[in-house]
Amino acid sequence: MKKTMLKSFRGGAGGTALCFAGWLYGAPVTMAAAAPVPEISLSWRGVADGIVEQGEPLRITVRLRAPRGASEAITLAPASGTWADAVRVELVPETGGGVAAAASAVAVGKPDAALAMLDDARVAGGLWQIEAAAMQRVVPGNYVVRATLAIAVGDGWKGEVVSAARAIKVVAVSDASDRVAQRTVNRAHEAWLAGRMEEAVSMLDAQLERTPDDGRLLIVRADIADRAGNPAAALVCLNRARFSSAPAGVGQPSIEQEELHTRVMASLSARKDTPGVPPAWTWPPAAVLTIASERISALAGAGAVPGSPAARTPSVAGISPASTASAAAPVASAATSVGAVMTRGASSPATTPGDVASGVVVPATELSDAKIVAEAAGQWAATAIAKTQYDRNQYSAARATGAPNVSVAGNSPEAWCPSTRDQGMDWLELTFAKPVHAVEVRARQNDGIGAIVKIEAIEPDGTAHVWWEGVDPYKAPAVREIVWFGVRVPKTSYLVARVKLTLNLASGPGYKQIDAVQLVGPGSNER
Repeated sequence: MKKTMLKSFRGGAGGTALCFAGWLYGAPVTMAAAAPVPEISLSWRGVADGIVEQGEPLRITVRLRAPRGASEAITLAPASGTWADAVRVELVPETGGGVAAAASAVAVGKPDAALAMLDDARVAGGLWQIEAAAMQRVVPGNYVVRATLAIAVGDGWKGEVVSAARAIKVVAVSDASDRVAQRTVNRAHEAWLAGRMEEAVSMLDAQLERTPDDGRLLIVRADIADRAGNPAAALVCLNRARFSSAPAGVGQPSIEQEELHTRVMASLSARKDTPGVPPAWTWPPAAVLTIASERISALAGAGAVPGSPAARTPSVAGISPASTASAAAPVASAATSVGAVMTRGASSPATTPGDVASGVVVPATELSDAKIVAEAAGQWAATAIAKTQYDRNQYSAARATGAPNVSVAGNSPEAWCPSTRDQGMDWLELTFAKPVHAVEVRARQNDGIGAIVKIEAIEPDGTAHVWWEGVDPYKAPAVREIVWFGVRVPKTSYLVARVKLTLNLASGPGYKQIDAVQLVGPGSNER
């Protein structure tokens, strides 16, 4: 008879498992397959270089999964609490050993279910945070963060697994720009996660006044604005981040930006069906609404004409520079103006009693893509709504925002198109990020040219002024072409926040489409 050999290991379904190898009474014994053990890993949120400051909250994402090729699912079902309660995340000195944790993290929120199943198709995870107060007590030095999953009693897997340690350095508070931006973002996130959204916005805006082109701050600011019910403000921040990411606004946005942009555009489309005035604090500071003249010049020099990357992104690149003294003024006006457009919905604004058309049609010889895109005193629409639109995504009113992006005359899903082909009246109402004393408006028509019959300028409080009303003088040639329709007025004594275009769809055959609309403020054709 052969002697029996005994081995043990931790982490099986029953804690310590036994397996036999060799021979028992001369009969071969097959070694039992080890039950799968969960894998645990962690990563940073909001830490770009492995460095955090004292008093800067540290966010950690924890992920649990079954090992690749596991033969059975792993159930995490502790006897009390949830699977997340069985996870411990700690910041400990790099020296390791049995030293006590310098700080411990707390889970943000609660899992959807008390137990978790891990297999090839299912993982578990969440966000943990070492709060600012706890980080304030951490002495500067080298540390590691580790996550531990430990379940001693329960109906599923039992045992303990520890993640690989990730090194991180804690430093004293610094005035370096990268450190300030990261610290601001992480502190704002802590306030946001605790439900203190206005406090988070206050932190971000204070720093954006100093560094309005910091993409990290702008993206978080946009995310909060959208979640607070103001997608128009979110779009302004995203556009600023887009044009700040590379010279002249060219370059590929990050995946985070693209995903957020998609969500914001969906919010804008849905917003017209659920009107309401967004809170004033959701609007970004004046510094975000003002773009330096050198940036505008660079944008024009980079060829931001139809078809170029810069032209394809809705932007506020045309906002004219503002002096330091007046920079704060547009914020309240912008909040009122876009809030008004969202609440009024399909209703028409009240026209000033006795208001008469004061504008003249701009000669076609004065309007060209190159000249208009390079207009330093112009700005593109930030948001738009319409009486009807052919589709909620393609051909929607939102497609008329931003710089021109239709390069060939004719039908394009990148332009606004009414749902009706050639009967009745329709309208498109556009909001601009910065209300101005205006002198001109320009609409780029890429299909069904010649349908515009009325142009109104709308003040932040909703008061409307008819700038022009009549029959579009444009006569379509035999060959299709893209045409700008412009109306010029004496410099307005009032601020213009929105522009409304009314179209006669029966003016000619085919669908009517508008690609972009530009509002021009003082400094251009001022008269």
